[in-house]
Amino acid sequence: MIRTTVMMAAVALATAMAPLCAADPVAPQQDQPCPPTADEATTMPTTPAPTAGANTPLQCHQGRWQAVALPAEPSDRWWSTGPVIALRGQGMRNPNLLSGKWSGTPLSPGNRCHVEQRAVISAGVVSAPAAIDGAPDQTLHFDVAPTASSVEFSGYCLWTLLD
Repeated sequence: MIRTTVMMAAVALATAMAPLCAADPVAPQQDQPCPPTADEATTMPTTPAPTAGANTPLQCHQGRWQAVALPAEPSDRWWSTGPVIALRGQGMRNPNLLSGKWSGTPLSPGNRCHVEQRAVISAGVVSAPAAIDGAPDQTLHFDVAPTASSVEFSGYCLWTLLD
């Protein structure tokens, strides 16, 4: 009886804790510390915010997330914490990232990186989304086309322009 009660309590505790262990990392906030692996990486807020300037990109500089002055040059390092960050490619005005060979590296065990992009086909016409999923714990390699209109990164990953 006691053994059954202890086992049931252990299963209940493990089940209750599972969502906490699998939660996405906290999204970066302005003036908060950033990890060394994020040095000089840029991120975007994952959801629109009601306050002015709250959707400004943040860059990890000298150990803290700092607002990026706009208009900004495209970044060659991006940091995503799980939810989608939506960026503009060179097929649009004011791109956030450049075309070329990129990699997405998972930042925690069991994580995978996901990228989805659309390209400009002709004036006012964009392609269907092309998605690529990385395997768990594996770096994802892909190309961003010079005509990319939108690029979406997701997963807890560091995204790096390789060339």
